[in-house]
Amino acid sequence: MSRVIGIDIGGTNFRIGLADDEVIRKFRKLPVKQVLHSGNVLEDIAGFIESYAEGEGLDAVSIGFPATLNRERTKILQAPNLSFMENLPVVDYLSRRLNARVYAERDVVMTLCYDLEKYEIPHEGVIIGVYFGTGIGNAIMIDGQHLTGRNGTAGELGHIPVEGSEVVCGCGLTGCIENLAGGKYLAGRYGPDEVAEAFVKHREELGVFVERMAVSVAVEVNILDPEYVILGGGVLNMADFPKEDLHAKILEHVRRPYPAENLRVIFAEDEPHKSVQGAVYYALEHADM
Repeated sequence: MSRVIGIDIGGTNFRIGLADDEVIRKFRKLPVKQVLHSGNVLEDIAGFIESYAEGEGLDAVSIGFPATLNRERTKILQAPNLSFMENLPVVDYLSRRLNARVYAERDVVMTLCYDLEKYEIPHEGVIIGVYFGTGIGNAIMIDGQHLTGRNGTAGELGHIPVEGSEVVCGCGLTGCIENLAGGKYLAGRYGPDEVAEAFVKHREELGVFVERMAVSVAVEVNILDPEYVILGGGVLNMADFPKEDLHAKILEHVRRPYPAENLRVIFAEDEPHKSVQGAVYYALEHADM
């Protein structure tokens, strides 16, 4: 039996689960500030894991970060929404401290790992996942391998520049599309009290917003001609979100006759534990345990 801890660190919440083989037997969700509070991020994470494990031996710890990582997946490079986590040698530190294998990856890759299992998608050809949350998360798999790129920063779909936008992104650039087609746009437009019902009350006026979402997906589809497109994230799972409209708008912008005529799109559910479970799957895929 392998014992793996899966973790998803977000801008707001910290999620963790302990799994025997693939089965999570305890799951917790708490504010990220309750875990990362001392100014020493690595010490905070290590201490919390030790307390959470309650002395049980661990084979691996697998963590999804809202960040870019180096190609070797050992160090966090940049975390636009959690700037205090940048330039952290997370794998080296935690593996020594916890005496276990440690895997670090972008959180969106962990999410894709979960959806591939849930929807029984073969790991063949090109598969893309686009997740609309606070920003736009993007993961790309090619013949079973997650695309990382030369520097480890492949798949940053949310940072396609949009002409005419003067919004400064958390990455430091101006005009990134995720500022116009992600949850941060909705939150800024409608505020915390009304954003949850944005599509219930303002569906018609958000047609341009949905159009921008569709354009970002279509760009990647036209470049990669994928086997499957998985769409998810908190925005797509908001009340009354027009999934049919998004699908139709994507097809309007995808090249014809192909890949438009046989494009396979899956709308993924937004489940509280999915990135934690995906982190467990990721660890089991990358280790012989």
